[in-house]
Amino acid sequence: MCRMPAGGDGQVRGLLSATGAVRTYCVGMPVSMLLGLTWVVPPVEQPAPPQQVVVVTSRSWGSQRATLRRFARVGSSWVRVGPPARAWLGVNGFAAKRARRQNSGQTPAGVFSLPQAFGAGPGDGVRLPYHRITPQSFWPYDPRDPRTYNVLQTRRADGARWRNDGQWSERLAAYGAQYRYGVVIGYNLPRSVYRDRGTGEWRTRTPARTDKGGGIFLHVDRGRPTAGCVAVSRAQMHRILHWLDPAAGPRIVMGPKALTRDWRQRVAKN
Repeated sequence: MCRMPAGGDGQVRGLLSATGAVRTYCVGMPVSMLLGLTWVVPPVEQPAPPQQVVVVTSRSWGSQRATLRRFARVGSSWVRVGPPARAWLGVNGFAAKRARRQNSGQTPAGVFSLPQAFGAGPGDGVRLPYHRITPQSFWPYDPRDPRTYNVLQTRRADGARWRNDGQWSERLAAYGAQYRYGVVIGYNLPRSVYRDRGTGEWRTRTPARTDKGGGIFLHVDRGRPTAGCVAVSRAQMHRILHWLDPAAGPRIVMGPKALTRDWRQRVAKN
């Protein structure tokens, strides 16, 4: 376990990249070398099978509304946590994850990880890797730059190829109350994310599919359908965010009743 020098940020147990890979830094490393590495959490082991599951169920593939339920594994059984919650889906309902495409207005259906969280506040009590939104927090999904597609950016680098126009990227602070609390849904995320030393840009060596879309989150609703995310009330989102535990390997199962009725078996296979 490493400690920052006096005047730093205190004890640093691990830093997660946008894909969840833990990097550990040692005594004496200057704070300047840590700029942009904002997911500060201890490394955890992913248990098998998962111990926490969020299930989002709609009546049909085209439904814009759904019911969200939480479950925790106790021994060999799954126990419901809290009451059900109403949720908004994409304006065009669900699409199977293999068929979902960018700008379709559909929420991907399937089983996904819940690897990290973000929000406007300090994240007190949040156990998932957490990014506090700043005016320079962006989430691009611009097909013309596969290296940054679906990769959190902690600032826009000089010479960045992705477009900052509100269509091909999101400036997270611009979403206000919707992103007061948010959790990344592990749909079409890239692997092998690293920070370019020259530009400070976060990039991937194994890009996501640039035709399938990105920026799929669980976040606070605004009383209407989303562009593909799942949205619930602020109070419910606060409960979810503070309940999720990376040590419990949380998963989210999403889809119409025909797909989610056997969610226990689906989770066991993922």
